[in-house]
Amino acid sequence: MSKRLVCICNMVTEKEIHAALVKGAKLTTEIQKMTRAGTSCGRCLPWIDSIVEEYLAALPDDPQQRIDFGE
Repeated sequence: MSKRLVCICNMVTEKEIHAALVKGAKLTTEIQKMTRAGTSCGRCLPWIDSIVEEYLAALPDDPQQRIDFGE
C-alpha cells in the first residue's frame, strides 16, 4: 500500500485505510469511524468505496461463512 493521501481534509493515507481493513473494517462507514477519512467534505468517499471493494474482492472465500443447503 502506498502513502498516498486519500482524504486530504483529515490527512488519511491509503496505508491507514488498508490497516483499518486488516483490523476488520468491512464497510466505508467503519473506515470513517476508525480513520475519520471521508467525514469532512466527502469527496474521497468514492475512492474509499473502491479501496474497500478491491480489498474484499481479494479475500479468499471463507467456507465458515458460507451456508450450503444443497440447493
